[in-house]
Amino acid sequence: MKILVCGANGFIGRHLCLQLQAAGHQILRGIRPGDPAACPGPDEVWMDFSSETQASIWTSRLQQAGPIDVIINAIGILHESGKQTFETIHRDAPIAMYQAAQRLGITHIVQISALGGNQDVQIHEGMSPYLRTKRETDRFLLQSGLCALILRPSLIVGVDGISSRFFRMLASLPVLPVPGDGQQRLQPVHVDDLCEAVVRWLSTPTCKTLELNVVGPSAMTYTEMLINYRELMGLRPGRVLCIPLWLMHTVAGLARFFPQQVLSRDSLRMLENHNVAEPAPLQQLLARPSRNKESWFPQIPCTMLASEALLSWHLICYRYILALIWIITAVLSFGLYPLQDSLQLLQALPVPVSLHLPLLYGAASLDGMLGIACVFAPSRKLWTFQLALIATYSILIALYLPQFWLHPFGPVLKNIAIVALLLSLLSTDRKTS
Repeated sequence: MKILVCGANGFIGRHLCLQLQAAGHQILRGIRPGDPAACPGPDEVWMDFSSETQASIWTSRLQQAGPIDVIINAIGILHESGKQTFETIHRDAPIAMYQAAQRLGITHIVQISALGGNQDVQIHEGMSPYLRTKRETDRFLLQSGLCALILRPSLIVGVDGISSRFFRMLASLPVLPVPGDGQQRLQPVHVDDLCEAVVRWLSTPTCKTLELNVVGPSAMTYTEMLINYRELMGLRPGRVLCIPLWLMHTVAGLARFFPQQVLSRDSLRMLENHNVAEPAPLQQLLARPSRNKESWFPQIPCTMLASEALLSWHLICYRYILALIWIITAVLSFGLYPLQDSLQLLQALPVPVSLHLPLLYGAASLDGMLGIACVFAPSRKLWTFQLALIATYSILIALYLPQFWLHPFGPVLKNIAIVALLLSLLSTDRKTS
């Protein structure tokens, strides 16, 4: 079969492409365009769910892609940003695409939905926008006459999954932070089980619409999940830290302003409503038991899992320590440290006296902006610029204020530690999909 996988660069999409190719299918990779001046490759279809919400657009695009047998929608967001809203990404664009599929005679659809709370499939006012828009698309498919596989997974586990990395990071902390009492119930399922379910459904000779809750073999609490992650990493048992739910909701509300993709008010609400279901239907489709918690990461050494998890929060600490240093330096330079003393230091530089105050405030402003950028816009360019700036500061101090190199408090020597932090951030920076 020729299969279009929407969201092929995402966590689920990547694994689907691999398993479907292994099963002998031809894959078209649906991805967001990168360079607008470039052209998609022979096995790529460019798409943007944030703006393409008309069936006519999708009719043209699907025709250009050639005869397609199956469409798989593995696109989803946890945070709204600009044009990327739950309504456009989860409902309007997918429905427009499915309407175009109907016109073109593409009858097989796979929709990656979400389990939500306690298998609640009815749309109601109390639903989170994330889950409601997923359900509205599910309802369209069920009423469309298309042959659809609607998958509603609980938390998905995979070594390269964003959420799995996040929970492994939490599990590797000296204490295990849990929301509320940590008794929220989950039923994590391995991404390979979800992908195999798709492959097996496509291999059935007759077309039959199927709604499937995709869950692991047994439910566990949030606390038990973190403990299991810790055991799989070979770490000693850790203490549990219960965080009040009101504080968690406050943090979740602020999290959308930070560069992360896991924590949101919607994800927290769904966690509180529990995510469990009967595992038998998935196991029946797989013709085997689904993976249990002990076999989430087969053939991956526990030391490798632990090293990646520990490094994740170490790097976050490095970033926020750097941010704190730059911001405090800016505050001190803006007048918390006696202004005249700061200006006196600048007298050693070959700069006209009239420029001392603008130079002081300019440098303080730059320090403040660097601190903010460490939190909200981390990048290789930022770390490289900071290294260059520290080198410049150090050279100027060596030339014009050499006494600070011999100061017993080591104000300049401490730059060596900052350089080490920056080199760590620079060397571990990686591309994310």
